[in-house]
Amino acid sequence: MIKLYKLLLVASIFQSCNSNQQTPEIVIKKQATVLSKNSEFDLAKITFKENPFKLYSQNMLNPNNVSYDAKRDGKLTDEMLQYKISTTITDFMDIDIPKNFGYLYRSPELDSIARFENIYFNSLSLLTNSNKKPIALYAETTFTTEKESKKKLDEITKKLGNPKHSYSIGNDFDQRSYEWVLSDRTIQIQTSFGFSMSVSSDGNNSNGKYYILDILIVENKNKEELYNAHKYEFPDKILFEGKYHSYKEFQFEKNTVFEDNFLLNSANEANLKVKYGIQDISLENVDQTTTKPTAEFD
Repeated sequence: MIKLYKLLLVASIFQSCNSNQQTPEIVIKKQATVLSKNSEFDLAKITFKENPFKLYSQNMLNPNNVSYDAKRDGKLTDEMLQYKISTTITDFMDIDIPKNFGYLYRSPELDSIARFENIYFNSLSLLTNSNKKPIALYAETTFTTEKESKKKLDEITKKLGNPKHSYSIGNDFDQRSYEWVLSDRTIQIQTSFGFSMSVSSDGNNSNGKYYILDILIVENKNKEELYNAHKYEFPDKILFEGKYHSYKEFQFEKNTVFEDNFLLNSANEANLKVKYGIQDISLENVDQTTTKPTAEFD
């Protein structure tokens, strides 16, 4: 009887202890609807139905690459947001492309404004069509070591499988491109490196190497339209500095595709044909244990 009493007492104490323990709360962060510092807008969860005006309502760059201020800059107009492709040639020759394609929203530099899996980005650009429907997003981040960059690339490969395209697109800064084609979107990750320099008044100047990782996500049904927006046909005669010149004098191709952050590297046939010194890197720097891509993100 005493033994039974002790067992009941222990059971009672154990049950009491368990009832006092709180169940760990699982916090699921909602998708940000307004971009800000640490908003961690999840690029893996984009629907291409986001409201760009609301998303950039608190943090957006104006055409002069400074934060938009309504009091200083006036009313935000479509002209201020008009998407224009800017390259050395287009700026020098004053070439205006594309014509009435869509609008570009850009954020200033803000810590963890967006993320993709465990990669955090400090800036985000969103491109829309003429109806202001999102069709592509671009973000960039940097790492202090090459090891960090490769680790993040490995994580993406484990999630998506081996990319459809993987190649080196430039030797100067070891530019490499990886592209995954999913059911509704294409994801491109490009890696490279750069150099930074800091100058201080006390003479303690420093410079270092940093590693760049950028991501481009394009809605599949808009890829052709976006590619065509980058095309330009030079006229037979170009007015430059008061004189007409043949486009051949400038060594331009009659039909040219101007590249920017929103053009997939696979749109360049030279990359796909693996020529002119551009080499297929065959995933030499990524984990090859995963070969089958997942259909969608969680």
